[in-house]
Amino acid sequence: MQNHYSGYRAPGFRFRFNIRSISHRAIFLPIEMKSLPEIQRMLKGESILAVFNASTIMEARKAFHNLRYNYDFAFWAAREYYIRDIMDADNIIPLILNDYQSYFIDIIQKRYFNRIFGRYIITKSFGKVGVTTCVHAYILWLQIYKCWNHSYLCTNSEIAINPLKTNLCRYLKREITPPEKYIYLPKADRRAFFNTYRSPDYIRGINLGYVHYADMSRWRDPENRFSSRVYKAATSAVLLSHDTLVVLEGNIPMEDRLQIQKYKTSGIPYNERLDRLSHLTINPYFLSQVISNYVPDSFGINFHINLNHLPTLDP
Repeated sequence: MQNHYSGYRAPGFRFRFNIRSISHRAIFLPIEMKSLPEIQRMLKGESILAVFNASTIMEARKAFHNLRYNYDFAFWAAREYYIRDIMDADNIIPLILNDYQSYFIDIIQKRYFNRIFGRYIITKSFGKVGVTTCVHAYILWLQIYKCWNHSYLCTNSEIAINPLKTNLCRYLKREITPPEKYIYLPKADRRAFFNTYRSPDYIRGINLGYVHYADMSRWRDPENRFSSRVYKAATSAVLLSHDTLVVLEGNIPMEDRLQIQKYKTSGIPYNERLDRLSHLTINPYFLSQVISNYVPDSFGINFHINLNHLPTLDP
């Protein structure tokens, strides 16, 4: 089972780090941290107090945790990002990744580490697994600690957007203003844009590093003018880089689940099943050929993440 503090079985490539002044048990840090001067000095036996120029162990540990936030999303989310409990609307809880969220982040971070291009299409036959919330939190973390690009979120309605806005404003310790089309992120000096499927404002003169289309199973036929505007609104401003993150996400309509069950035991690869489903559904979620009309070919190949059959994460 994943442990967000120790990093055991947490997403991404990790290495074992055993410094007793940090933790009495071994912790597993993101592989990117191994080359940091602070980590190298501690591995060579230098005191944590000297490394972080601290007067107490508690002060040094806090500095270490602040350093870790820059590289460890699961650790940052569990300690810094709070969301509304789906089981109790009056309860605010930290974002501790569940199995579905960990699986998605694990894929994203490993491909990011290997500098692999991709546009991610997430398919699931059920809701309430927290994927939308997780993607939004991950994009915020990237904006603050990584590439500092602008982001764009488009969902089916304001009802879906408002909880995500609230989570973000809670993190920023500011009041939410519902009509706002974007929220300014002071630390990153960038903006997070929010739009609905029916009012997808065009982003002009703004480069986007992160785009998230949520609730796509609720969208109309991709030939519909609303769908065309949605795709053009953000993807025309997307920066072509391995740092860019474009996520299309939504549930599989009930009628399509029957077709998936039909192909499940046929031995046909998953990507080929999606191609066969393309002509069976009006959900733009599956229609890669439609999406590609609005995204430059040089962006890369669609990478499909199937959350219907969750594999076991490697330790």
